[in-house]
Amino acid sequence: MRKYYILNILLLPIYLFGQAQHDDSLIMQPKQKWIENMNQYIMLKIILNSDIETLAVVTDQNKIQLSPNAKSISRISFSYKFISFSIKYIPKFLPGNDDDDIRGKTKGGGFGMNFNFNHWQQELSYSKTQGYYLENTSDYNTAWKPGDPYIQFPELVYNQYQGTTAYNFNPKFSVSAVTSQTQRQLKSAGSFIPILRYRYYIVDDRSTPQSGRSTQKTNNFEIILGAGYYHTFVIRNNFYFSLGLTPGAGFVYTRLTTRYPSGDVSTDQRNAIFRLDGWTGLGYNGQRFFTGFYMQFSGSSFNQEHTSAISENSKVAIQGFVGYRLNAPKWMKEKVESVNNIIRTK
Repeated sequence: MRKYYILNILLLPIYLFGQAQHDDSLIMQPKQKWIENMNQYIMLKIILNSDIETLAVVTDQNKIQLSPNAKSISRISFSYKFISFSIKYIPKFLPGNDDDDIRGKTKGGGFGMNFNFNHWQQELSYSKTQGYYLENTSDYNTAWKPGDPYIQFPELVYNQYQGTTAYNFNPKFSVSAVTSQTQRQLKSAGSFIPILRYRYYIVDDRSTPQSGRSTQKTNNFEIILGAGYYHTFVIRNNFYFSLGLTPGAGFVYTRLTTRYPSGDVSTDQRNAIFRLDGWTGLGYNGQRFFTGFYMQFSGSSFNQEHTSAISENSKVAIQGFVGYRLNAPKWMKEKVESVNNIIRTK
């Protein structure tokens, strides 16, 4: 029941600002000389990136750095007008994803949905990763040398439910042009964009507790308010360069459950958290064909309450994508337009 409750929380912003679109038209009106809508097309896109979730805890005595055995993740994305949907998975046939004997076996996947309007943007996603290894194994095993198997945690599972709600203040700047490619930015523009991020994530070592040892599970709810600026420079009509930065702050609530053979012990923490997100990339956005290469980075940290431990969550993701626009079928146009008309008349 808890999972369904959390999912309802993440879906709540869709209902809250869905009504606000009465004044922010679901059909993104053309902005003469600045933005070109591609509403007559379906956007199909294949993405390869290194968006890997790592885990780290630092104390005065030691550091634990955990990573999944995956160097790259693939996503297939579908976009039409204001809606985008994507599925991600770990392709085991790619180099860096198949050395199970040394780093252990990792399984993972997820999906996401985006709703991009004139001013509002809403993203919802879910992901799961199982199987991690200890990157700094040499700190805990002095006999370890490169080429030896790392210390592995095959039953360590990371589940994440995440949402972001953002508002674009400048109607001449298109977020969709660099995310879903449902629009084209025709002239250089930028915008101040406040962002509210919220996520519920679970880190769970599901191995069976042994005599004299324990396993742990953390349930975490995090909410962060950020204020960022993003800008797209258009070069020779179809080429562009985009960048942006968003610092943010908020809080994270954590319930830590330690499992012993004799029973479980739970403690609660409430901590302030700080996060920094950045983005830069180059792309080509033609009438039919589009492609790009982006780099994204994010980092967050917080001091665990009543301890000297610092929890860190950071990553640098390199993303390449290629896509093509296909004519939307008549039945799809009619279905989306009927939904649009219902919301606009409310």
